[in-house]
Parts: sequence; C-alpha cells; structure tokens
Amino acid sequence: MKKTIMCILMCSLLACSAVSCGSKDSSSSANSKKTVVPELSDEQKARMKATTDKMNEERKKSLHNTDEMDEDARKVVKIFSEAVYEDDAETMANAMYPPKMLEAMKKCGEYDSFVESVVDGETSTLTSVEIKFCVKLKENEIELAKSYLNYYAKQYGLTDTEYNVTAGYSFMADETSRAGKVIKSSGTSLIVVNIENEGWKIIPVSIKELTE
Repeated sequence: MKKTIMCILMCSLLACSAVSCGSKDSSSSANSKKTVVPELSDEQKARMKATTDKMNEERKKSLHNTDEMDEDARKVVKIFSEAVYEDDAETMANAMYPPKMLEAMKKCGEYDSFVESVVDGETSTLTSVEIKFCVKLKENEIELAKSYLNYYAKQYGLTDTEYNVTAGYSFMADETSRAGKVIKSSGTSLIVVNIENEGWKIIPVSIKELTE
C-alpha cells in the first residue's frame, strides 16, 4: 500500500470537510461528541486513486527539473515520513501544524478526527527517504500556501493569528519501508513550507491542488 500517499489524501479530505471552531460557544464545545470520520465512499476511493495516478504521471514528467532542498526542510520530510509508517499521529501533526494551530484543533475536537484519519493500524520501519524531485515555490504559490494556512487557522478559531510563509518546495520522494521480509516502495508528492517563527511544516496537498 502506498501509505504516505493515502495518508496525505486523507488529510486533504479532512481539511476540506473541516467546520469552523470559532463559532462554537464554550458549552457546546465542551459537550460536543467526538467527530466521526465516515467510511470512504466508492466515489472518494476513485478520486483518491485518480489523484495518486495523476501524482505519478506528474512525477514522470518533472524528474528532470530539480532544485536542492533546504537541509532543515529535508529533515522535516524525513520526520513526517517516518511518523506515517510508524502510525505516530502526534509526530505527524507536529510536522504539519504550528503549535498554536495544533492546540486550537485539540480544543475544538478536530485533532481527534485527524488521528482517526491518519492512523490505520499498519506499522513498519522506514529504511530510506530519497528526494527525487524538488522545485522551489514561486512567489504566487508562496502566497497561496500562506492563504491556505491562515484559512484553516481561522476555521480552528485563531482569528488573531496570521502566519507568514517565507519559502517552500513542491517535492516528490521515494520511500522504502521494511515490514518483516516485505519491501514496499512508493512515490509521494506534497509541499513543505517555511513559516516565519515556526519553522518548516508539511502541507498535505500537491502544488496542483494548492493552485486550483
């Protein structure tokens, strides 16, 4: 199974269905039931497969155009990938969200939905992560990444928080994991951005999805 691709697609679906936490009063928030993540429909599964196929096709076309990735960004990619294979939702979340946003997600119940979405009970050891394709984000793409982060910050109730993205990369990586005697290889495509005063964070969408 292409575990990381499935994981980031689940994160994308979860983000798309997020509801605003800022509109809830304290009593309704305290008494609200844990969000239940619905089973994927056949249509959603087909969309996920189509997106995976598109990622792989884009990867084939783009391998010739590669920039050198910042070392700190590379470390975050490795940490995130290892956490995916180890079913470590907390480390995944820390690699994706600034602390204040993560805390807001926990307060309004969205963090529980995130955990249910990304943990599938299948664990293995990641033996390598190799960046195969990396392109610096253009100025307009950096602005889109900034808008993406601030939109979800508002959704989680952070009306007084404004994140600033200073740099980023669209990239694909080859991962190799070992589960017993089985070697699994998969190609992944997503974005990593540098948030001012927060460091590098993963955005769980492809550059194409970010710009659409």
